[in-house]
This record gives sequence, structure tokens and C-alpha cells, in this order.
Amino acid sequence: MKLKYNSIMGTFPGEKLKGAERYNCLYHYTSFDSFIKIWLSKSLKFSPVSNVNDIQEKVIEASIADPEQFELAKSFIAIRKSYKQVSFTMDFDSYLKGCMSPMMWGLYADKTKGVCIELDYNKILFPHNCLRGIVKYKAILNKYQGISPDVKTEHDLDKFIQKHQDELFFTKNKCWSGENEYRVLSKDNDYLNIENAISAVYLASDNSPELEWVRKLVDGIIPIKLFTHDFALDNSAIPIIKEI
Repeated sequence: MKLKYNSIMGTFPGEKLKGAERYNCLYHYTSFDSFIKIWLSKSLKFSPVSNVNDIQEKVIEASIADPEQFELAKSFIAIRKSYKQVSFTMDFDSYLKGCMSPMMWGLYADKTKGVCIELDYNKILFPHNCLRGIVKYKAILNKYQGISPDVKTEHDLDKFIQKHQDELFFTKNKCWSGENEYRVLSKDNDYLNIENAISAVYLASDNSPELEWVRKLVDGIIPIKLFTHDFALDNSAIPIIKEI
């Protein structure tokens, strides 16, 4: 991309981020009604993995070579479905933050009438037994997961699933790559504690009743910011963030 733009935010489009710097901040898009519940509870509700939007990753079945593993193959599906998840968007590069995705605003923030919540990764209280990581995107997903012959019990199977968590929980079809997703999963927890992790809230309009409600809710505790665009360079819509 040859287009360059300098502002107080830096140079657009910026440099690609690597490693942990991609998820130092995480972003959760949601409706305004859901934001009220999240803000008051200071928690995010885990959702069953069977509710994922990628139909290719929704159901992964077990493949066995040993007929004695037949019951384990059925248990594989049940154990995998027992996991629940919370999804976030990561920063895209040094300029484009995770709160700047028009696709995510349209898909998950009630067509820009909702909000985007920014969280400090290091302040999220992750459950000690959770799985978490960056989602990878592939053109073709495996429908079956081969079960090793040494898996003999459900305890073995649970360990096997955790060992192969990348294929089972952190891989989606590449058509979803724009989500730039970071995912947290748990079997035992219903909510993710974000009490001290919320660092800002973003809206896509500074002229809406939702803004006034957000002001009353956060009461100056965190910044309220606006995702908008600047048309200063050749009529190009450059995304920018302004504090309200």
C-alpha cells in the first residue's frame, strides 16, 4: 500500500505487529444492551463452542483406527463441546487498532449502534485452567481429528484434546481472517473476570442516545472514544480515533 498519512496517531497504515504486541490490547465488540451487562458485572460471558459462526469449525469429529476406541470417539465430541469461549479482536498494525475494523463494527456491534470495549491483556483475570491464543486461518479445515492409539481413557482424551488445541479450537477458515481473533476458552468457568482490565470504550457516533448512556455508565472512570474517518488525503477515508 503506497498511501501514507501522518497524524497525531502516527503514520497510516503503519507496520505489522508481531508476537505479544499484537494482543497487548484486546477489543470486544458488542451491542449496547450487552455492554450495560458487561460494564455492571465487569465480566464477559463464555459462549459454547457450538455457537461459533464458522460452520466448518463448528463440528469436528474423531477418527479412530482401533475399534475399542469407539466410545472415546463419542466422548471426544462431548468433551470438545463442553468448552466455552470468549472472542476478541487484536491490533492489526502500529496504526490500525483493533477498534478500527468496519467489518467488526457491522457484524458484532449492532451495525455501528453498539460499542467496542478495549481491554488491557495483562489485567484480565484469566482462569488458571483456561486455553488462550491467537486464531490461525486456513483455506481448508480438517473435519476429523485422528485419535492416537495410546488414548485409552477419558482422562487421556482430555489431555489429548488440550495437546491438539490449535487444530480443535484455534483454527478457522481464512474467510474470517479479518476478525484478527484472539480466543479464550474454559470448561469450568461461565464468566471471564475483566474488572480491572477495561481501559476504554469506543462508539461509532458522537450524536446518539447511546453516547449519553455510556457517559452516565462509565462516569469518567475510563475514556470514551470515537471511531471515525478523516478525508484529508485525496478524499480517502482514513480511520482515526478521537477522544470524546
